[in-house]
Amino acid sequence: MKRFFAKKVITALLFTLILFTFSFLNWKVAYPDLKVSALSYWTDNEQNKWEQLSTLIANVSNTMSDKVFEKYTYIETYGYIQELLGKNEINNFEVIKATDGTLHYTYFTSGANDVSKLVERMKRLNQAASEVGSKVIYVMTPDKYITGVTKFERGMPYNYANETADNFLEELADEEIDTIDFRDLMKEDDQYKPESFYKTDHHWKIETAFWAFTKFVDVLEEKYGFEFPNEELYANLDNYNQITYKDSYIGSMGRKEGKLYSKVEDFTFIYPKFDTNFYFYAQSGSQEIKTEGRFEKSVTFTSLLSGDGDVYDATNDKYFTYMDGNPAFAEVNNFNEPNGAKVLFIKDSLMVPVASFFSLGCSKVYMIDPRYYYGNIEKVISDYKFDYIFVSYTPQNLTEEFFPFYESNLPGRWWMHDCPFINWNGVL
Repeated sequence: MKRFFAKKVITALLFTLILFTFSFLNWKVAYPDLKVSALSYWTDNEQNKWEQLSTLIANVSNTMSDKVFEKYTYIETYGYIQELLGKNEINNFEVIKATDGTLHYTYFTSGANDVSKLVERMKRLNQAASEVGSKVIYVMTPDKYITGVTKFERGMPYNYANETADNFLEELADEEIDTIDFRDLMKEDDQYKPESFYKTDHHWKIETAFWAFTKFVDVLEEKYGFEFPNEELYANLDNYNQITYKDSYIGSMGRKEGKLYSKVEDFTFIYPKFDTNFYFYAQSGSQEIKTEGRFEKSVTFTSLLSGDGDVYDATNDKYFTYMDGNPAFAEVNNFNEPNGAKVLFIKDSLMVPVASFFSLGCSKVYMIDPRYYYGNIEKVISDYKFDYIFVSYTPQNLTEEFFPFYESNLPGRWWMHDCPFINWNGVL
């Protein structure tokens, strides 16, 4: 009996020791990011700390969940076992594999989402922008699921994202808000196909994004009289360098189950051969970035292409080479085209490389990612007086999180402090 209890005690002690050891190692891995979150919270929210406390708690929770000791060793093991078992879903159907091997974000639902609130906010944005002389256009980037082409195994959930997008565009048309649907444009040019997207990511390839940039310019010129200078130079792929990094990229979905399940893929970096001259400013929380010079030295961050760092680390995501990914606020000043248009993109990540190329023909391009921007978007629209405002999200992002502006008829969100990115020392 004593030996039995002794084994129990030893087992309990070993379990406790292992638990505390891994807790310490996890804390050590997560501490740098936790420190940044805490400092940003105290620095950026001097006037409304209590209002933003929930954001801090969420950031801490996400960091502790993401920064785990030897996290990707566990993920690789899990993914390899799933591959051996022939499983086509990961993380309780968060990511599923189509019959062609491509990965897709999805969830269980019975139909398209209601978009009436989103349409109402777009209507208010359009009204406010027109009062200061800005033209608003909603730009629908494509969902990776291609109706009639993408096939799932029986029993896999479908999220009805494209149906939600169709309803949204239809209701915007009823409100006489202009729209551009890249899904239709891609079908016209035979670009809406699985090869246009990364297998392990929800993003379109950089090559596809460049095509989208040229098509975007054509549509704006044809339908809206947009003046894009030097189009023959800027919109011709022959005037760009293309460097392909073989087997170097794994996207956000691929990082969830590892290279043994989804495999790595190629990434192509595209940048101008011709002379360019930019100033780039970005801000997220308390972090600022200021760069200047040629396109590849300012608007893009080529250190991400070096191959240094863990391929799984989101901060090494090669797609973020363009404009450093998704900063809360960014401004691009093009000194070669001082008479070009001044535009704002309120967007998600699919539009980032498109906007990067588009900046070649503009004097100023501003970008806001509403997921991370704590300023007052309404005030930015009122104060900056853009020539064009492009609101652009992929169908899966047609949710209230991406439409935090003009929630009511009040002039601005009463709980938000004034835009923290207006009075900076960069070029306006």
